[in-house]
Amino acid sequence: MQKRISKRRSWLINAIIFIASFYAFRLVFDGCMNGNFNNTLALGGAVIVTGIIFWWQQRQPQAAKNLKNVDQTMLTHYRKAGMSDEDIQFFRETMSTAKDQIDQLNQNMQSVPKLRAIELHLEPVKVSRAIFKTIVAEPQKLHAASDFLYRHLPTMVDLTKKHIAINKHEVKDKDTYTVLDKSATVISDLAQQFRDDYEALVADDLSDIDVDMTLAQAALKKSQTAAKESNDDEQ
Repeated sequence: MQKRISKRRSWLINAIIFIASFYAFRLVFDGCMNGNFNNTLALGGAVIVTGIIFWWQQRQPQAAKNLKNVDQTMLTHYRKAGMSDEDIQFFRETMSTAKDQIDQLNQNMQSVPKLRAIELHLEPVKVSRAIFKTIVAEPQKLHAASDFLYRHLPTMVDLTKKHIAINKHEVKDKDTYTVLDKSATVISDLAQQFRDDYEALVADDLSDIDVDMTLAQAALKKSQTAAKESNDDEQ
């Protein structure tokens, strides 16, 4: 309903612009020349002006409109990360797709015993959710997680889906079990890759806390040395 009203309002504005442009051009041309040709020129000018304005309206990004339903806290979070409306919209669309894929992966990993065993051992779903939370908390890491988001996660969802489909074959021969074993191996390798992706994503955080701990230890040691020297002087 809101979209329909907005569209009607846009057409009404364009109609007003067209009429105003027509009479503006007609006044200009009436001052320069005479005859019915003025109406044709004014009409042409009004069409051109209205067309340009309509094109500009269509060209404007829709991100700002789509951000109306975004939680204000998250919107502030995105702004602090230096994101424009277009950046925020792209980010949210990307993460929405990732969330759907992680949800699907969670279902897939619980569908057959072999996949449940892989989930129990390597925890690809848990790691995926950890990566997701890290990116949401630090949107600037979206690019660093591109391999996970655009390659590793979609491939894992696709492979597990195919593994489940093959596993459902009522009659299995040697080749079927070979394919199942190979796909399980690849899925396990991808699950390990998820862990590598996560470690790479938080490597800077680990480095930062290591530096902080080193500085804290140095400050503590300095304080302890100063306290000891002070006690020695008093004695």
